[in-house]
Amino acid sequence: QPSHMKMGKFGIFVAILHTVILFHPCSGQRVVTSLGVKTKRHENSDQLTYSKAKGDGSDLKESDVVSAGNIGSLDIGFSDIYMEITTKKKSQTLKRVLLDGSIRGRAQPGRMLAIMGPSGAGKSTVLHALAGRIKESPKVYLEGKRYVNGNLLSGDSMLPIAFMEQEANFFAHMTVRETLRFRVELKLGKMLSMRAKEELVNTLIDTMRLGKAAETIVGNAKVRGISGGERRRLAIACELVTSPSAIFLDEPTSGLDSSAATSVIETLRDLANKGKTVVAVIHQPSQHVFASFDDLLLLSEGKQMYFGEVGRVQEYMDRHASKAGQGMGTAEHIIDCISAVPINGESKAEADRRVENLVALANSMQLDIGPTTETAVTLHAENKKQVGANLFVQLKLLLQRAVRENLRSKAKLIIQTVQQVTLGLIYGGIYSIGLNQASIQDRFGLLSLVAIGSANMALASTVRSFPKEKAIVSAELAGKMYGTLPYFVGKAVSEIPLIAFFNSLFGVMVSALTGLNNSVGKIRRFLGINVMHGLASQSVGLMIGSVSPNSDTALALFPAIMVLNIIFDGKNISEESTPKLLRWIPKVGLIRWGFEGLCLNEFEGLEFETKGPYRGAVVKDGKEALARLGLGTRSIGVVFRAQALISFACWGLSYLGLKLTRQKFQPMNKPSLQNV
Repeated sequence: QPSHMKMGKFGIFVAILHTVILFHPCSGQRVVTSLGVKTKRHENSDQLTYSKAKGDGSDLKESDVVSAGNIGSLDIGFSDIYMEITTKKKSQTLKRVLLDGSIRGRAQPGRMLAIMGPSGAGKSTVLHALAGRIKESPKVYLEGKRYVNGNLLSGDSMLPIAFMEQEANFFAHMTVRETLRFRVELKLGKMLSMRAKEELVNTLIDTMRLGKAAETIVGNAKVRGISGGERRRLAIACELVTSPSAIFLDEPTSGLDSSAATSVIETLRDLANKGKTVVAVIHQPSQHVFASFDDLLLLSEGKQMYFGEVGRVQEYMDRHASKAGQGMGTAEHIIDCISAVPINGESKAEADRRVENLVALANSMQLDIGPTTETAVTLHAENKKQVGANLFVQLKLLLQRAVRENLRSKAKLIIQTVQQVTLGLIYGGIYSIGLNQASIQDRFGLLSLVAIGSANMALASTVRSFPKEKAIVSAELAGKMYGTLPYFVGKAVSEIPLIAFFNSLFGVMVSALTGLNNSVGKIRRFLGINVMHGLASQSVGLMIGSVSPNSDTALALFPAIMVLNIIFDGKNISEESTPKLLRWIPKVGLIRWGFEGLCLNEFEGLEFETKGPYRGAVVKDGKEALARLGLGTRSIGVVFRAQALISFACWGLSYLGLKLTRQKFQPMNKPSLQNV
């Protein structure tokens, strides 16, 4: 594509961003647009607010609303950043200092700040601490000062920035265009007309150089999709939807080849040139990538080694550490200088003295962190009127995404189809059920296997897949892109057609091949019970995935829950023999209700032959057979209601699980005297 065409499209993008006054994705402001298409105004929409806080930061007073136009660019200063983690080993309490309190500097509009250092230096920790995105934990203690445009922020304030994690997670089967359109619809739902939204999507695609990949699915580790560089640029494009004033990125070039890394950094350079504040953690950059940055923060083992302009760091290290070898790049040289590893024939003691000298020099250096006021304020959004997509639009978009993911997951659909067909063929090859006395045992055994197998496949599939999806959804929920309720309703509803199809396919095969269900009415009820059983099993899997912090925990819970359901399935232990403390389990037993419903349907109206082979006393009809297991006291309607209650109860618990496990972030305390 010719360079003048790129610049022209980028100019269009800049014009749109300058005419559409947008803000942080968690808050919406008055929108004024000159796109030439119909838009809406929101006079009482969200407003970014500075509120003066008391000394302890607990209560707020004297709110001062700041309009979007007044905020403009973000000048971010920081100092005295300290962080430690407390761990217990046997009877000892150990404290590990990740950041020593010396971290200070400034990120300015129109400039790019690189955070560099050897592995384990604390680069990502500093980036997350400045953004207010350290995950909350009782083991973590964090303190320091952050300033935005001269205002000292209270500890619980999150910077109104775009933040790109090291691993950018997306739904694998959505195309690049669909991913961007989804975010634009949710974040700018009421701000722009449909035409303006589409124009913004096209402009983002052109600006991020994603034109060739626009109709390609994003993919993941198992699904082939766009390249690593395109994936990083897509992540940046997603964050640019709301035109943030600052962009924080955690290792945006890691894992990319030189060409892809250069493309990403050039994109960031273009954004900085238009007044954005760009802060990025960079690991092992090429000389070209390194030279693209304006300012540099160097860390080693949680200590600040240098803060200043990139152009001066080579001379600084040559004077105070070690001169660069001939042909050695600046980035490589400075990492060697700040590492406690001997270089140029040094001894270990000399290397330690070199690092200590750099630490002392950095601490004694007078740094300009911008204008500051020491009255703490809290930066937050007051939600007076929703500006993004409303509840129903959120539900529609989330349902569409969930259905699209299900239908495009061809490998998953093929595997599930093969599983159901194979299992049906196995049962059909083993069982041939008639009406003799031996067929009673065969029926109970086959129906038990059907109930256990259906529950196992539905549970295992959901437990394996949902925690991975939850990792993506949690970040979107933390960014307030949509609500928990519409997401969960969309997720649950989207699964129903597939559950119905696969369980019906299996049910028809089993009925046709084994001799079960000798009437059309019984087949219909068999399919209905099996579908409800699959739905209840899937809802239990969602509950396990929702309350589990990760996939390992979910997989660890799965066998225990499955074994309990098998034990209390209605035939392995009688109700009278069940321990009193555990008698509630059969009442909510997943397999128990499925098995009982299938048995009630199958044995209804059956008349058995009184000839052998005998299995004890002769059973004449289905009622007598059910009485042997104590199953004839309830109706199929009761079973349906029980399965529905289990499904709705687990969905409700899953919703609560998602709400309670939403990401929370560690507040930043005021610096204590001992760490300043």
